[in-house]
Amino acid sequence: MDASNRAGEYGLRWNPNPPVTVASLVTVALAAGVYTILSWLGVIGLPMGIVGVSSLFVAIGFGIPFVMWFGAWGLLIGYIGSFVGAGLLAGLPVLVALPFALVDIIQFGVPLLAYRLLAQRFGVHPLGKDVYTGKGLLFFFIFGGLIPNALGALYGITILMTVGFVPPDAWGIAVVGWWIGNLVVSLIVAPILLRVVTPIIERYGLATHGCIT
Repeated sequence: MDASNRAGEYGLRWNPNPPVTVASLVTVALAAGVYTILSWLGVIGLPMGIVGVSSLFVAIGFGIPFVMWFGAWGLLIGYIGSFVGAGLLAGLPVLVALPFALVDIIQFGVPLLAYRLLAQRFGVHPLGKDVYTGKGLLFFFIFGGLIPNALGALYGITILMTVGFVPPDAWGIAVVGWWIGNLVVSLIVAPILLRVVTPIIERYGLATHGCIT
């Protein structure tokens, strides 16, 4: 099967190729562990002065490829990582961490929908293997960097402001700081992983072709 036909296999159909394999579950579990640890290290090691927020959130550079490779499992990886790593382990109360962790459903949901539903219409590979081409990089910049991180910053900082972790007069600068920091990481780390690791993920059959399998 040629590359174009393989690319056409990727979408968001429900369980198009059952069942979920043990190898896939182990891979997702490992990815969740990596994302959780990186989330925690980011907010502890590179804080922005706000609980649960990092000035350079390195984890996002891994999380975006995870959701592109693993579909809906990537959303679960993001939620667990933010709830535990950037939430509980960083000092957020449980009742704050629960809604705060939804930020990665937003930040990962945008590239997931864009790459699985729109990418091929624009001549872009759904797993981002062509991220270093002009068209691939532009598509990633918009749907893997600019939009998801802007929405994530707006949501995350608003949640933290609502519960008193961010002063209202610091809302704007906090949103911009989150957005720019995440955007920089997304545009540097994620493309490297997509270019180098995606062929390996495909070779071993670890990428989901639909929502969960």
